[in-house]
Amino acid sequence: MPTISVGNSRVHYTVTGEGPALVLVHGVGKGGQVTFGHLVEDFARRNTVILPELSGSETAEDDGTALTVEQLADEVAAVIEHAGLGPVDLVGFSLGGAVVAATAALHPGLVRRLVPIGGLVKSDLYIENLIGLTLSQKHDAKAFGRVLSTTAFSPRYIRTRPSLSDVENLGSELSPSDGRIRQLELLVQVDIRDIVGKVEAETLVLAPYPDAAVPAEHSRELAAAIPNSSYTEIDSGHMVIFERPDELVQLIQDFIHRA
Repeated sequence: MPTISVGNSRVHYTVTGEGPALVLVHGVGKGGQVTFGHLVEDFARRNTVILPELSGSETAEDDGTALTVEQLADEVAAVIEHAGLGPVDLVGFSLGGAVVAATAALHPGLVRRLVPIGGLVKSDLYIENLIGLTLSQKHDAKAFGRVLSTTAFSPRYIRTRPSLSDVENLGSELSPSDGRIRQLELLVQVDIRDIVGKVEAETLVLAPYPDAAVPAEHSRELAAAIPNSSYTEIDSGHMVIFERPDELVQLIQDFIHRA
């Protein structure tokens, strides 16, 4: 697994497949493999898939200080440059949606097409309240996971699970590690209004709807702020990558492979 140093962080990434480069950027959670690992095979049929593990993820190494969107954007840019496959198509989920938009704004020569999924331009009181509730449970891993899973997955999806213990297993992937807490604290601080208008890449903003974690109006705001963008909603909770993976992959592939 290639590893690079970016500031005070050491960032790992994987490369899979052949074809035009596609970078998949995780949001709050254990990292790239947990977020996108189940989709890599589908994307790798037509692309070289690069999966970075940014600061705050399980395998990244950093100094433990507060995260910033600009820091994570620089890490994404450094991975693209180190892999030597740019310009790339760049996909980011949730917090990663803000990160990839910042990457495209700050490093325009590295990004061909851009796809934020469930992203945002600026946090608000709703997100601050939700994250505050979540962090109040950080000393109780089960409660912490339950709060996040309840807002991350749609009621329809949760009802398909075979048992409450299975639902709790969904939440267990969102354990209150130091990195996860720092990611959540960053989500409350997101504000890329000053740079998002500088994005030059053709952009498809994808919005899960209804989304109780990062409501769809944030994706609409993101689409409105990016000059060359289009907007599409997917009938799903926030975790569209697990609820509607086939539809998500198809939308992304149709966009990045069109003439």
